[in-house]
Amino acid sequence: MKNNIIKIIKSLIIFLLFIIVFAAVFIIVGFFKNQSIDNPIDDFIGPKDEFLFLLAGVDSTGEETGTRTDTLMLVRADSKNKEVDMISIPRDSYVSINGSMDKINAAHSYGGIDLTMSVVRDFMGINLNKYFVISFQAVIEGIDALGGMDVDVSNEVVEAMGISPGVHSMTGQEVLTYVRFRKGYQNADLGRINTQQDFLKQFIKEATKVTNLPKLPKVYAAMKPYIKTNMDFKELSSLAMKFKTVDSSNINSVKLEGEGFNMDGISYYEIYPESIENVRTTYLNSFLRN
Repeated sequence: MKNNIIKIIKSLIIFLLFIIVFAAVFIIVGFFKNQSIDNPIDDFIGPKDEFLFLLAGVDSTGEETGTRTDTLMLVRADSKNKEVDMISIPRDSYVSINGSMDKINAAHSYGGIDLTMSVVRDFMGINLNKYFVISFQAVIEGIDALGGMDVDVSNEVVEAMGISPGVHSMTGQEVLTYVRFRKGYQNADLGRINTQQDFLKQFIKEATKVTNLPKLPKVYAAMKPYIKTNMDFKELSSLAMKFKTVDSSNINSVKLEGEGFNMDGISYYEIYPESIENVRTTYLNSFLRN
């Protein structure tokens, strides 16, 4: 019985790994408190058993505006094929914000997550209404509550950051520094996106260790003040139950391709129109605006 419970919890965490720690813990807490998840919200998934939300990592401790998004990722979940796509949007992407061209990460500074959502909808030409906003303080508090995390540093990171290869035991602050680093990569922000996506996949191994499962309610409590979402417990539970058998090999990392340029001493990233269209038709076809 114990092994079955652990297997169920592990499956839920695997599906929700891209929400970093919070949603996984959210589900665990629900099990510990015996909250009912017998009534999945089928119409929440959206067209063709697919669900889409925006994951935003914000350089703040809870401020609604005045701070920029450091990480933007569209997450598409396909319950029919048991697939999850993580579509990263480079933070320097050159887009229109309130009629002026700017970096996409500035939208949060001007109008919080509501403006960020609007900009992403217009930029990608999609229907999008769900979000998860995670401040960097949440990452620090969550990893520390977990007792730190072992991170296997890739060769690309070794060369860029000048650290030794292999497994490093990191605190929350060290993890945050690791995933935010960008200047040493040959391809700058794209190198950092690779590191972030690799980190999310590594987190599966850490969070699903049997020895770490009892710690997750503490992790949830530590992170909760620094999380903002318009998804409730029943919605998350419904999604988790639909995806409890998803395999990590079916979690795909997708990037919008383009090239960097400088204007007035500021670096921007111009996304290729063909890359946007490819992502739209390949991964977001069910969410395209009419």
